[in-house]
Amino acid sequence: MTPFEIHSVQPKAWEILSRSFENSRTGSTYLFHGPEGTGRWALAISFAALLNCEKPVKNEDKILNPCGECVNCRKIFNLNHECLFFALPLAPHKNLEEAAEFTAKILEEKRAEPFKILSSAATANIPIDQAREIKRRLSMKGDAGITRVVIFYEMEKMKEQSADALLKLIEEPPKDTVLILIVRRPEALLPTIQSRSQKIKVGRVPSEVGENYLVSKHGLKESQAKLLIRLSDNSIGRAISLSGDDEDEESSNRAVGFLLFKSLFDEPSYATVAHINDLVDTRDRGGADELLELWESLVRDCVNYSILGDEEKLVNLDFAGDIKRFSTRIAGGQAASEITDDIKNTLEGLRRNVHIQGTVTALVLKLKSHIAAAGN
Repeated sequence: MTPFEIHSVQPKAWEILSRSFENSRTGSTYLFHGPEGTGRWALAISFAALLNCEKPVKNEDKILNPCGECVNCRKIFNLNHECLFFALPLAPHKNLEEAAEFTAKILEEKRAEPFKILSSAATANIPIDQAREIKRRLSMKGDAGITRVVIFYEMEKMKEQSADALLKLIEEPPKDTVLILIVRRPEALLPTIQSRSQKIKVGRVPSEVGENYLVSKHGLKESQAKLLIRLSDNSIGRAISLSGDDEDEESSNRAVGFLLFKSLFDEPSYATVAHINDLVDTRDRGGADELLELWESLVRDCVNYSILGDEEKLVNLDFAGDIKRFSTRIAGGQAASEITDDIKNTLEGLRRNVHIQGTVTALVLKLKSHIAAAGN
């Protein structure tokens, strides 16, 4: 039994990969692209297991899957098979030993929760020495009957020199080796890398599958799981962050705050108010302050992007895709200024000890009004 049923989590993507393997048409380089937390990593690990599985099995839909029980499957799902190579975004480090420690920590987190969204420093990147070391190891002869799999995770964070080294690897792929590049958006990579890769879109997780995962793996109530999957745009990883079950309180609060901000644009007023009541402790004045300060920062990013058009200048770079979308709706007229003023006034009110729930509810209605007016 595999730790996650990838054919249910990403059925379309998995069918493409499984059929290509079954028909002996496996490519040398794949580009998995899509939102974080939707199973890009799990898809890559499952494919590595299938490529090396001793006795693949077919499910009820006649789609081939790794057995999850043979030696190769167990070692691959445990992320410690000699066929697996990882290029991961690392925080600045002094030497290879420290880089190895950072890598081990990331793998431990992914081993415990494959859908977890990693929180990394803004300066994290896939370093050139990591790419060179992988290239050196791949130059050695592999074990007979084993397909080596190299996973480049969060390719957006690859340095230009590393990308050049990767391009040479793609142009002359070693025998019995499959490269998997994982990225949010394909256009973040060099066109030459895109053109040499088979693109596999990783979409939203089916609602019921995501809900069942949260209930069975994280012990959430069904009603809570339904709400979090909807708020997270069907990303299991984001839903886990929202649940507070990832042991990173700051990251969890930030994810909640952003998705509530997103709800201002994408859902009716009553839904946003209901989400705030469900996910924010309205007795916590400091928490309400943090929420509104994040909203203020996000609005500022929207305005700055509309003026500069430079994604790298964003403070909340991890939310860049949505910020660019929101900027087109509020930054052109008076809406952004009115929203900012209302948030500032509400913050001042909270610091004067006004009623938290009523004040935040009133703010939501005002902000929704401004956003609606800007769209007319």
